[in-house]
Amino acid sequence: MPRPADRLRRFVASALVLVPSISLVTERVAHAYCQTTLCEGGASGVRCVPATSEDCGVALTFRQGCLGYSLHNQASARVSYAEIEAAMRDAFDAWISADCGGGAAPGVRADDLGAVSCGAREYNLDAGNANIVLFHEDAWPYEGAGNTLALTTVTYGLDDGAIYDADLEINATVDLTVGSDPVAFDLASIVTHEAGHMLGLAHTPEVDATMTVQYFPGDTKLRTLHPDDEAALCASYPPRDVSTCDPTPRRGLATVCDPPPIVDDSGCGCRTALGTTSGPSAPLSLLAVGLAVASRRWARARQARP
Repeated sequence: MPRPADRLRRFVASALVLVPSISLVTERVAHAYCQTTLCEGGASGVRCVPATSEDCGVALTFRQGCLGYSLHNQASARVSYAEIEAAMRDAFDAWISADCGGGAAPGVRADDLGAVSCGAREYNLDAGNANIVLFHEDAWPYEGAGNTLALTTVTYGLDDGAIYDADLEINATVDLTVGSDPVAFDLASIVTHEAGHMLGLAHTPEVDATMTVQYFPGDTKLRTLHPDDEAALCASYPPRDVSTCDPTPRRGLATVCDPPPIVDDSGCGCRTALGTTSGPSAPLSLLAVGLAVASRRWARARQARP
């Protein structure tokens, strides 16, 4: 159980919403991007290019430059394990292949560490962890069940903004599709956007970027990074050698929920004990970032399908 002095704060960022189709911008020049940041007092914020009056703090990143993620072994009746495995691999490949200029790649890597049996988002302060990708098939357990496609929860240190854990939950009660024909709610687009959040990126005002707040059924363009997305990742992870970086999650890879997670009133499965000193009991905070669609447009899209 958390100690009396423990502190837990949850921050919910704006969701990616369903909007009418917007024509593509062909100019390949970066205009805007935003990084998620640790600001004064431990609050999450953003830092954008161009700068805004609300910018603050230091970017949230995996400080060593590598992320090891794990897929829940039950996958989904709608999407097979092999399909989500391929979608996640392609999503992270898109990010780590970003062009930082002169052909240089960003200093980050993402490794698939295999299946885990734990099907809950959690962060263990005193045990192993896993950056989990999981599906909710029967019901979406959080607010916004009628329009939320995915939720990424990032746990980070309050001393330096280092990402400790990133869990991705996907709403599998909707018509998820893989491939390019037909397309309803494109799994590849969803996980590419969410992979950006797992790496510490925020939503961007650039409407054609993968990290845009806008999404509508049938769209597949979020699979492909915009120059703004590449600029954001390169700012967070400048080119460097990460070939020897250890992707093992903090305190080791945990393949089971051990101990069983405590479920709080927001639906979070957490074993997070928050201390007040540096080292193993360093303060932590959680940032939950959603991916959503507008309910009425979503309903029409669902009704139109046979």
